[in-house]
Amino acid sequence: MKSWKILGYLGLIPFAVFLYYGSEQSLFVVNSKFSFISYSAIILSFIAGSLWRESPNNQNSQTQIISNLTSLIAFVCLLVNISTALIVLPITYGFIFVYQVKLHKQSSHNELSTDYMIMRFWLTLTVIIFHLVAYNSWLV
Repeated sequence: MKSWKILGYLGLIPFAVFLYYGSEQSLFVVNSKFSFISYSAIILSFIAGSLWRESPNNQNSQTQIISNLTSLIAFVCLLVNISTALIVLPITYGFIFVYQVKLHKQSSHNELSTDYMIMRFWLTLTVIIFHLVAYNSWLV
């Protein structure tokens, strides 16, 4: 398995750990619920930043605007209550994935990018499910 795939799937571990410990008040001295939201916001910003490689010559200002707005949305999710963040973050993950699929279809198709998009689908789906489980477990 390629290192980027391994790293992608390993990135799910903090989501799972903080989701599991979210029903507890804290994990060691860390608030697990806020850690889950924080990690999610960081990963969302990371994914948004990866959109810049989709327009390497800075020709696609729409992609850059979407990237920056996504990072701002992720940041705002650190400032709002947990229930709002647990709704906004997975919707934004879904939006970014759909946008990346659009960009992928516009670019030349090669095996690496297709493999990457398949991995991104499964990672995005898993992260959205983690958010839904967190919402249901912590707030309902």
